[in-house]
Amino acid sequence: MKSLVNRKVGRRSIRSMAKAIAAIGATSALMVSGLAFVAVSPASAAAGTHLVFTTTPASGTAGVALSNIVVTVEDGGGNPATGTGASDTIALTSSCTINSGTTTQTASSAVATFTGIIIDTAGSCTLTATDTLAPDDTFTPVVSAAIPIAANTANKIAYTTGPPTAATIGVSLTTFKVSVEDSHGNVITTGVGALDTVAIATSSAGCTLAGTDTVTAAAGVATFGAVSFSAGTSCTLTATDTLSPDNAFTAVTSGAINVVSNTPTGLGFTTEPATSVAASTVLPSFAVSVEASNGVALSGGVGAADVIVLTSACALTGTTSVAAINDVATFTGVTIKTGSTCQLVATDSTRTLAIATSRVILVTAGAATQVVFTTAPPTTETTPSTILATFRASVEDANGNVVTTGTGSSDTIAITSTCTLGGTTTAAAVAGVATFSALSINATGACVLTATDSSRTLTVATHTTSVGTPQAAVTVRTLKGAAGTALRLSISGGTGTGAVTWTLATGSSAGCTLSGNSLTARRAGACTVTATKAGDTTYIGASSPATKVTFVLPFKAYRVIGALFSGRTTTATITGSGFYGRPKVISNVSGISTRVIRDTGRTLVVVIFVGGGVRPGVHAFTILLANGKRTSVRYSLR
Repeated sequence: MKSLVNRKVGRRSIRSMAKAIAAIGATSALMVSGLAFVAVSPASAAAGTHLVFTTTPASGTAGVALSNIVVTVEDGGGNPATGTGASDTIALTSSCTINSGTTTQTASSAVATFTGIIIDTAGSCTLTATDTLAPDDTFTPVVSAAIPIAANTANKIAYTTGPPTAATIGVSLTTFKVSVEDSHGNVITTGVGALDTVAIATSSAGCTLAGTDTVTAAAGVATFGAVSFSAGTSCTLTATDTLSPDNAFTAVTSGAINVVSNTPTGLGFTTEPATSVAASTVLPSFAVSVEASNGVALSGGVGAADVIVLTSACALTGTTSVAAINDVATFTGVTIKTGSTCQLVATDSTRTLAIATSRVILVTAGAATQVVFTTAPPTTETTPSTILATFRASVEDANGNVVTTGTGSSDTIAITSTCTLGGTTTAAAVAGVATFSALSINATGACVLTATDSSRTLTVATHTTSVGTPQAAVTVRTLKGAAGTALRLSISGGTGTGAVTWTLATGSSAGCTLSGNSLTARRAGACTVTATKAGDTTYIGASSPATKVTFVLPFKAYRVIGALFSGRTTTATITGSGFYGRPKVISNVSGISTRVIRDTGRTLVVVIFVGGGVRPGVHAFTILLANGKRTSVRYSLR
């Protein structure tokens, strides 16, 4: 028997039979003359491990059902699952909106078939299948290849980018678009309707269009960029498809457009300055435009080259005045020197237009360079050892900006003085400001307070506080003197035992000199002096206002020029000083009469009549002023 088997059945055939038996799952073992055919017990059904799109549409049309979509649950060998997963529930989603069709199907023999799926959105769409049945809901969702969805038949037009709500006469409207669409709102990018011609018109009362109002669509989109109004106030635009048979499409009308004249009425920051900048740093470029009444920036026309000037409550430097180019002034060299929260104000210097105010600019300080009393100590304090009113010293940059953050903002500030201090004399700055609220001066007089940065070398700040009771007002009592004669000065007012000192202002025309309280003028004119009464243990020093002291020449006659004879009338000159008002001239002997015909202040020209009986010799004239003052001078009579 063995030889028969070997002869009838080759080894290769035996192996083939064994494989076949194993494949069909024979359940018994057969012994034939010592040759064993071993069969295995039935294998377990294959379990699903993943999903696969086995059928997807090559393309589709918006609003039209796609051809069947098939998703298969497969095992690890890529075969339909015959075990777990063969009847799982599969959910279908899309990158585009699925508007109808059953998107959940239960697999039959591992196959889920979706019919009636409609997508309304044109474009490149993908499908995603997800196994929703546990434990297979952990399968990675599978994404299909892209399915191109074409637009449906053109049946309408629409504003896909609407016209602006505001416009200026003579200025092109901002670009707007009208599209040819299917009933689902998809633009007809190819085919019938994609190249239709669209016309824009207005039927609003008083409105007139100018520019290019008819445009041929490109890929279904007609773009209007050169349309303007030549007249009107409140206008609408109506778009019509002019190509037959699509001219039967319903026309579409825009919302109301507020149209204004192109006459400039105001300014506007069309490019705002930066929101923050370091002090003394040039701001990045910004622009101010000449605008119509609706706030639309103009282009050309009346204000195209106006000069725009910037001002601010903050200190500005740099180029703050710029001539507009085509109604736009561009500023590239503006610096804010001081300030913390600043706004720029733009004014048209060429014509009267409404100003424009920028947004707020936060200004940060530069490097710390100085200490400054930003709230000064009191100037006077009545009583020693009294706590001074709160004052503040700040750490600032070179431009006077408080250093609120960074280096210097938390430095310690110390107060020293020429006088004895009490209380708290140091304070740490907070945001660059040191506050002193518990400091006293324990002395009277003028005390200089000095604020110094203890943390680094900065320029100090000084302030003088006078401590003590104020004196009564000091005034200069001596106001007039005679040139060439020392005038002893005196005061009225003042309080206490302090000594009085005098100071003389420079530049006097009278040639004044001061020694102690003695003031002398070499010639007529005025001297300006100030009296200071020193303080004492109770009163603080006080000074008078600068006071003018007037010096005049003394009233005096020097001599008579001219010969006088008995029995004659003669004109003579009397020299002297202090003459005024043509004074009277009286001889000390009878028979002589006089008449002053000229008075220069330094000379008197006198007509003198001498009677025949007057005895020759040396006599005297008395010169009498209207105020009663008098002087005399001798003369010789021949």
